[in-house]
Amino acid sequence: MSGEDLTAADAAVVARWWQAFVAAGDLPADLAPVQTRLVRGVYCGAMPSGPVFVKAMAFPRAKDRLRYVFRALPGAHEAAMLQRLAAAGVPAPAVVAVRTRRAGLLPAHSLLVLRALPVVAETAVPAVRIADEAALVLCLLAAGVVHGDLHTGNFVRLVDGRLAVLDLQSATPVAPARADRRALRVRLAANLLQDRPAELASALRRAGLLRDDGEARDALAAAGGRARAFQRGRVGRCLAESTEFTRAWRWWGCEHRRRDAADGRWVAVGPLALAAWRGQRVRELAGAGAGPFLGCRRHWPLLRRGALLVPADVGEAAAAAAIAAAVAADSRWRARGEVGV
Repeated sequence: MSGEDLTAADAAVVARWWQAFVAAGDLPADLAPVQTRLVRGVYCGAMPSGPVFVKAMAFPRAKDRLRYVFRALPGAHEAAMLQRLAAAGVPAPAVVAVRTRRAGLLPAHSLLVLRALPVVAETAVPAVRIADEAALVLCLLAAGVVHGDLHTGNFVRLVDGRLAVLDLQSATPVAPARADRRALRVRLAANLLQDRPAELASALRRAGLLRDDGEARDALAAAGGRARAFQRGRVGRCLAESTEFTRAWRWWGCEHRRRDAADGRWVAVGPLALAAWRGQRVRELAGAGAGPFLGCRRHWPLLRRGALLVPADVGEAAAAAAIAAAVAADSRWRARGEVGV
């Protein structure tokens, strides 16, 4: 499936990228990584017809494979959403090509090639910027699309002054009769307001996304809840299989590690292991640096045992100090739900 008529030269480039991706699970060196995560990679490159971005997904986790057993693969789904926006004249990347592959029923590879947009640096003041975002959200709703990941990084300013929207992978279609429902508008406004000053809610009212004071209050309350949930999710990544961390279940419990963890020594800390490991993540998100712990072993609760993996050059006094600081940070996090050193 393609969004544009590919020239023979462009089609040959797409075919080469796709063949390399299927064969090796990675993309050729002429595509430069922009964002590489466990689940998805974004790359930039050039075709004979111009610059493009490539979004690749290889479904490394079982839960990702199961999620798409009966759903369209991400590249095909995002292409359909983008083509819906293109038909409505909503500024967004143009679809160049889509390639997807299943192994039996399970998804194996998804590749989406998008035309690069002509963007410029944002110069608008915050109130104007968020009003422009709200106006674009209303255009998406009019086109029958609900964006599932509204944040400022998914909007870019074009050279002609318009705002364009990116990353439609989690977008969903919406029927015209539901597009103007209060609950939906308030939820989308909350997404835009997350981690932004409360006074910007007035800009959303002027743009028409929010209609009255009650909607503004509900959107602000929901934005606060979203911000707290987002922080919980960021902290919790150290306990899950994610871009930066691994998780392995053993007969005695669970072992967590940084993906780039080097060798070290295990320090027995008893039941404090989980608090120290999670507290280090809290401190890291607050800007205190990565911390010394490379891994964490959590034994079953009744055993009251646990250990932390530390580099060989970290002495006992330094490890003890790091444990104390991390445990204190974890205690504050559980009490207040806010990251901090």
